[in-house]
Amino acid sequence: SSSRTPGGWRATWAYALLLTVTTAFTPVVWPIALLLGVGVLVLRRGDITAYGLRLLAQLGTPLLVLAPWSLSLLPFGFFDEAGLAYGSSAASALDLLGASPGGPGTVGGLVLIGIVLAALAALLRSERQLAVRTAWAVALVALVLAVLSNRSAWAGPATLVYGIALLSAAALGADGARFRVAEQSFGWRQPVAALIALASAVGPLIAAAGWVIDGADGPLERRDPVQVPAFVAEDTVTRDQARTLVLDSDSAAHVSYMLVRGAGVRLGDGELAAGGGNGTLDKVVANLVAGSGADQAGQLGGFAVRYVLVHKGAPHDVVRVLDATPGLRRLSQQDGSGLWQVDRDVARATIVSGGGAAGAPQPVAAGPVEIHTKVPAGGEGRVLRLADTAADGWTAILDGKPLTRTTVDGWAQGFELPASGGTLDVTYDDPFTHTAWLWAQGLLAVVLVVLALPGRRRDIDDDLPEEPVVPAQAVAGEGRRARRLRAQAEAEAEAEAGTGTEAGTAEPVAPPAPPQEPPVTVPQQASGAWDPAGYPDTGYPDTAYGYGTYGGEQYQDAQQYDPAAYGQQQPYGTDAYQGAQDGQYDQAQQYDPYAYGDPNGAGAYDPAYDQAYGQGGYDTPYDPSQAQQPHGPGSERPDGSQQ
Repeated sequence: SSSRTPGGWRATWAYALLLTVTTAFTPVVWPIALLLGVGVLVLRRGDITAYGLRLLAQLGTPLLVLAPWSLSLLPFGFFDEAGLAYGSSAASALDLLGASPGGPGTVGGLVLIGIVLAALAALLRSERQLAVRTAWAVALVALVLAVLSNRSAWAGPATLVYGIALLSAAALGADGARFRVAEQSFGWRQPVAALIALASAVGPLIAAAGWVIDGADGPLERRDPVQVPAFVAEDTVTRDQARTLVLDSDSAAHVSYMLVRGAGVRLGDGELAAGGGNGTLDKVVANLVAGSGADQAGQLGGFAVRYVLVHKGAPHDVVRVLDATPGLRRLSQQDGSGLWQVDRDVARATIVSGGGAAGAPQPVAAGPVEIHTKVPAGGEGRVLRLADTAADGWTAILDGKPLTRTTVDGWAQGFELPASGGTLDVTYDDPFTHTAWLWAQGLLAVVLVVLALPGRRRDIDDDLPEEPVVPAQAVAGEGRRARRLRAQAEAEAEAEAGTGTEAGTAEPVAPPAPPQEPPVTVPQQASGAWDPAGYPDTGYPDTAYGYGTYGGEQYQDAQQYDPAAYGQQQPYGTDAYQGAQDGQYDQAQQYDPYAYGDPNGAGAYDPAYDQAYGQGGYDTPYDPSQAQQPHGPGSERPDGSQQ
């Protein structure tokens, strides 16, 4: 049937585009789409080829466009999400059932339990069961993934899908519920429906009121926009490009740190930071706050750390350990925060002696990323050391000759320097494969958007006959006469255009004026004879009327008057009208409806009319089947229509 026909490919690509964008921020929606797609294949196994191809396109597009990051999510990375990690097991079982993931700004599961009850009540509806069951299938899949996510991460994304599915089911069940309840006799259904509706409406209002009154506590908080003192920010943008280690801790057992340069972290730096961190730096910070007694200053100098800043609120044990660490000197303490400086020369780029030879590092002028400077000549085996993680994108050139890459201290980027000096250029370029893949991803995204764009709906059946061409309709106000004259003028113009004129010599011939129609004459019928026996003598001096002959023959359709039918009537006397002339009429005459009798004459036809209207009579016999024009042939309007 048509309901089981798979959707078009444009809808498939639109869904794939939506799934790709959503997976980039909340990867948990991808396994949800996978499970639901498999369920659709089971239900539509009769047409598994068409549905299978569409499901493959929908699920494969996010993995392809977001690769290689998407491949790193397999198999359990889909429970992570973008943003700050909040922690695991933030919600209880009741919270998850009530579509509450737990965490900052959330409410208890009982507050939103009315929506769950409304969604359950939708299952009792006899209509639209397919839509309600589909919504519940999505809700159950999302609830299972929310439970799994809550064990290792925050269950917010899966709970969001679960809540949307519940709202959809509740909305389907509430459609027309008032009329269905009103049609039934009063019983337990009406109070229960009212309580469910009240709980569904009050729950979100309570949650919104709590957000307005209390707001969202943690992990967001307002802090001083100045992260480091002004003189520290100025000192770390010089040719040495030194850095500042910022420590933040609320207990001696846990310390968070951040390595910054300049004035501190700006918006967007978090996206550019290394996701995996640096294991060597983690050990250095742990030894620093624990007071292990190692050469902490030397280890910090390897990362180009010149200042150590402890934020307000740090435990006193951390401050006491830093004060007792050799190589650190306290500079200031203000508003609970403390600042220490490393007692040695540090720089982002240095020249160190190779082969383990002793000697102080020689600073090299550098920028935030690239280095363009001159280096002096020196001994053999020197190494240019950068306080940056070794990567394939680093390249160094000395007087046009590339330098050999090496790794220093197990993690830092280095280059082998010759004994001669010269102009040094150090740059970082992404690998060609990485750049090419970024362009390919952009191209794939554009193609996906184009495929998902809606197109024109064209329903054309080649088996249907061609539609007849509708002729141009006459303009309002045109009549047959005007159309006839226009057609005649167009025909004459085409004939004149066919002959043409000689180019440059002859004048164009003007089209002739349309021929004048002859004047229309009014036909006059022959006068008949009056039959006095047809009517009694009324004595009125009036024009004679009667049924006469039409063109020499008697009108067959006219009914003759029977004088016996009105024998009981008394005729009008003629004495009262003695002044009238010709009161008596010749009974031998027939009535002629088209004759114009003379009240002063005898009513017989005057032959003089033949001279006045020589062309007015009709010589042909009257044909009753011929349509009559009530006003004659001269009754046309100027536009050709009849009056």
